[in-house]
Amino acid sequence: MKTYHLSPWARARQERFGLLFYDTRSTTMTFVRSGDRLVAPPFDDRARPLRVVTRSPAEELRVTRVLDGLEAKGLVVAAEPE
Repeated sequence: MKTYHLSPWARARQERFGLLFYDTRSTTMTFVRSGDRLVAPPFDDRARPLRVVTRSPAEELRVTRVLDGLEAKGLVVAAEPE
């Protein structure tokens, strides 16, 4: 699975339902109902990786689709595993 990092202009906050993304370029917010499957990075982390927790291949596929949508919006950047 790819690794995902927040874009430099994106902020993410953990909520009960999942994550709340804030795009500082356009001041838009994106709500992602991910439960505990996506975990926001700490604000002081320079790399800003998202932690992805999946329990099955089907769940991994659903989360990957969500992350691909966030990447299309420019909120996250994907990197292939090394």
